[in-house]
Amino acid sequence: EFEKWQAGERPLPMRAHKHWLYKRPVLRFHQYCRWITNAVGLKNHRAYMCMLIGFVSVAVCDALLDLVLIPMRFPSGSFISNILLLLHLVYSCYFAWYATPLLRMHSAFICRNELTQEWKNDEFYIVYSDVSGEKIAVNELDTDEYNRLFDDFIYDSSKNAFDKGWVKNCLTFWLTNRSNPQEWGEF
Repeated sequence: EFEKWQAGERPLPMRAHKHWLYKRPVLRFHQYCRWITNAVGLKNHRAYMCMLIGFVSVAVCDALLDLVLIPMRFPSGSFISNILLLLHLVYSCYFAWYATPLLRMHSAFICRNELTQEWKNDEFYIVYSDVSGEKIAVNELDTDEYNRLFDDFIYDSSKNAFDKGWVKNCLTFWLTNRSNPQEWGEF
Protein backbone atom coordinates (compact mmCIF):
# COMPACT_ATOMS: atom_id res chain seq x y z
CA GLU A 1 0.00 0.00 0.00
CA PHE A 2 2.86 2.38 0.76
CA GLU A 3 4.02 2.28 -2.83
CA LYS A 4 0.51 3.17 -4.03
CA TRP A 5 0.32 6.09 -1.58
CA GLN A 6 3.77 7.28 -2.60
CA ALA A 7 2.92 7.08 -6.33
CA GLY A 8 -0.30 9.04 -5.70
CA GLU A 9 -2.45 6.13 -6.91
CA ARG A 10 -4.22 5.92 -3.58
CA PRO A 11 -5.08 8.72 -1.17
CA LEU A 12 -3.68 8.57 2.34
CA PRO A 13 -5.99 6.88 4.84
CA MET A 14 -8.13 9.17 6.93
CA ARG A 15 -6.19 10.47 9.94
CA ALA A 16 -2.82 9.63 8.33
CA HIS A 17 -0.26 12.37 7.97
CA LYS A 18 2.87 12.68 5.88
CA HIS A 19 5.42 14.01 8.36
CA TRP A 20 8.56 15.61 6.97
CA LEU A 21 10.82 13.44 9.16
CA TYR A 22 9.57 10.11 7.85
CA LYS A 23 9.51 8.47 4.45
CA ARG A 24 6.22 6.69 5.14
CA PRO A 25 3.02 8.40 6.28
CA VAL A 26 2.21 8.04 9.98
CA LEU A 27 -1.10 6.21 10.35
CA ARG A 28 -3.55 7.77 12.82
CA PHE A 29 -1.06 10.59 13.39
CA HIS A 30 -1.56 12.09 16.84
CA GLN A 31 1.49 14.33 17.26
CA TYR A 32 5.24 14.56 17.21
CA CYS A 33 6.56 14.24 20.78
CA ARG A 34 9.86 15.83 21.77
CA TRP A 35 10.08 13.63 24.87
CA ILE A 36 10.32 10.47 22.82
CA THR A 37 11.70 12.20 19.69
CA ASN A 38 9.22 10.28 17.60
CA ALA A 39 5.77 10.59 16.09
CA VAL A 40 2.85 9.27 18.11
CA GLY A 41 0.48 7.38 15.89
CA LEU A 42 -1.41 4.14 15.42
CA LYS A 43 1.27 1.76 16.68
CA ASN A 44 2.53 3.67 19.74
CA HIS A 45 -0.33 5.91 20.95
CA ARG A 46 -1.33 3.53 23.76
CA ALA A 47 2.29 3.24 24.89
CA TYR A 48 2.49 7.05 24.90
CA MET A 49 -0.57 7.23 27.15
CA CYS A 50 0.91 4.59 29.47
CA MET A 51 4.07 6.70 29.62
CA LEU A 52 2.06 9.79 30.63
CA ILE A 53 0.13 7.79 33.25
CA GLY A 54 3.45 6.47 34.59
CA PHE A 55 4.99 9.95 34.70
CA VAL A 56 2.09 11.38 36.67
CA SER A 57 1.88 8.35 38.98
CA VAL A 58 5.59 8.41 39.76
CA ALA A 59 5.67 12.17 40.30
CA VAL A 60 2.63 12.20 42.60
CA CYS A 61 3.76 9.13 44.56
CA ASP A 62 7.28 10.56 44.93
CA ALA A 63 5.93 13.88 46.20
CA LEU A 64 3.61 12.16 48.68
CA LEU A 65 6.39 9.90 49.90
CA ASP A 66 8.68 12.91 50.32
CA LEU A 67 5.97 14.65 52.35
CA VAL A 68 5.90 11.63 54.67
CA LEU A 69 9.69 11.26 54.86
CA ILE A 70 10.58 14.92 55.44
CA PRO A 71 9.00 15.20 58.92
CA MET A 72 10.41 11.80 59.88
CA ARG A 73 13.97 12.42 58.63
CA PHE A 74 14.44 16.14 59.20
CA PRO A 75 15.22 16.11 62.93
CA SER A 76 17.66 13.20 62.74
CA GLY A 77 18.94 13.36 59.16
CA SER A 78 22.15 14.96 57.98
CA PHE A 79 22.08 18.40 56.39
CA ILE A 80 22.93 16.97 52.94
CA SER A 81 20.24 14.27 53.04
CA ASN A 82 17.64 16.82 54.18
CA ILE A 83 18.56 19.18 51.32
CA LEU A 84 18.45 16.31 48.80
CA LEU A 85 15.05 15.23 50.10
CA LEU A 86 13.72 18.79 49.78
CA LEU A 87 15.16 19.08 46.27
CA HIS A 88 13.54 15.78 45.33
CA LEU A 89 10.20 17.05 46.66
CA VAL A 90 10.51 20.23 44.58
CA TYR A 91 11.47 18.23 41.49
CA SER A 92 8.58 15.76 41.99
CA CYS A 93 6.06 18.58 42.48
CA TYR A 94 7.31 20.37 39.36
CA PHE A 95 7.19 17.16 37.31
CA ALA A 96 3.64 16.43 38.52
CA TRP A 97 2.64 20.04 37.80
CA TYR A 98 4.02 19.72 34.26
CA ALA A 99 2.85 16.18 33.38
CA THR A 100 -0.65 16.18 34.92
CA PRO A 101 -2.17 18.74 32.50
CA LEU A 102 -0.71 16.75 29.58
CA LEU A 103 -2.32 13.56 30.84
CA ARG A 104 -5.62 15.36 31.42
CA MET A 105 -5.56 16.89 27.93
CA HIS A 106 -4.66 13.63 26.16
CA SER A 107 -7.24 11.69 28.19
CA ALA A 108 -9.87 14.17 26.99
CA PHE A 109 -8.70 13.60 23.42
CA ILE A 110 -9.25 9.86 23.88
CA CYS A 111 -12.70 10.44 25.37
CA ARG A 112 -13.61 12.54 22.30
CA ASN A 113 -11.67 10.34 19.83
CA GLU A 114 -9.78 13.43 18.75
CA LEU A 115 -6.16 13.53 17.70
CA THR A 116 -3.78 16.34 18.64
CA GLN A 117 -3.35 17.09 14.95
CA GLU A 118 -7.12 17.64 14.64
CA TRP A 119 -7.20 19.73 17.82
CA LYS A 120 -4.30 21.86 16.60
CA ASN A 121 -6.16 22.50 13.34
CA ASP A 122 -9.41 23.38 15.21
CA GLU A 123 -11.30 20.87 13.07
CA PHE A 124 -14.09 20.18 15.57
CA TYR A 125 -14.47 23.53 17.31
CA ILE A 126 -17.14 26.19 17.01
CA VAL A 127 -18.17 29.49 18.55
CA TYR A 128 -21.62 31.01 18.72
CA SER A 129 -22.23 34.22 16.82
CA ASP A 130 -22.73 37.28 19.03
CA VAL A 131 -25.36 38.56 16.60
CA SER A 132 -27.38 35.53 15.45
CA GLY A 133 -26.41 32.93 18.06
CA GLU A 134 -25.66 30.44 15.27
CA LYS A 135 -22.73 28.03 15.29
CA ILE A 136 -19.65 29.24 13.42
CA ALA A 137 -16.76 26.89 12.66
CA VAL A 138 -13.61 28.28 14.25
CA ASN A 139 -11.72 27.87 10.96
CA GLU A 140 -14.13 30.29 9.28
CA LEU A 141 -13.20 33.19 11.60
CA ASP A 142 -10.84 35.91 10.49
CA THR A 143 -7.66 36.38 12.52
CA ASP A 144 -8.96 39.19 14.74
CA GLU A 145 -12.20 37.34 15.55
CA TYR A 146 -10.28 34.12 16.12
CA ASN A 147 -8.01 35.80 18.67
CA ARG A 148 -10.87 37.66 20.36
CA LEU A 149 -13.03 34.53 20.72
CA PHE A 150 -10.22 32.04 21.44
CA ASP A 151 -11.33 31.40 25.04
CA ASP A 152 -14.90 30.73 23.87
CA PHE A 153 -14.13 27.81 21.52
CA ILE A 154 -16.42 24.83 22.12
CA TYR A 155 -15.88 21.25 21.01
CA ASP A 156 -18.74 20.13 18.73
CA SER A 157 -19.06 16.35 18.62
CA SER A 158 -21.30 16.55 15.56
CA LYS A 159 -18.29 17.75 13.54
CA ASN A 160 -16.23 14.69 14.58
CA ALA A 161 -17.40 11.59 12.69
CA PHE A 162 -15.10 9.44 14.86
CA ASP A 163 -16.67 10.51 18.18
CA LYS A 164 -19.02 7.73 19.30
CA GLY A 165 -19.39 8.80 22.93
CA TRP A 166 -16.74 8.63 25.62
CA VAL A 167 -17.31 4.99 26.65
CA LYS A 168 -17.11 3.61 23.11
CA ASN A 169 -14.20 5.94 22.29
CA CYS A 170 -12.20 4.74 25.30
CA LEU A 171 -12.95 1.07 24.60
CA THR A 172 -12.00 1.52 20.95
CA PHE A 173 -8.77 3.28 21.87
CA TRP A 174 -7.63 0.69 24.41
CA LEU A 175 -8.99 -2.50 22.80
CA THR A 176 -8.62 -2.10 19.02
CA ASN A 177 -6.02 -4.46 17.58
CA ARG A 178 -3.31 -2.32 16.02
CA SER A 179 -0.98 -5.09 14.88
CA ASN A 180 -3.16 -6.10 11.93
CA PRO A 181 -1.48 -4.89 8.71
CA GLN A 182 -4.93 -3.98 7.33
CA GLU A 183 -5.58 -1.61 10.26
CA TRP A 184 -4.98 1.95 9.05
CA GLY A 185 -6.19 3.80 12.11
CA GLU A 186 -9.46 5.00 10.65
CA PHE A 187 -11.32 4.65 13.93
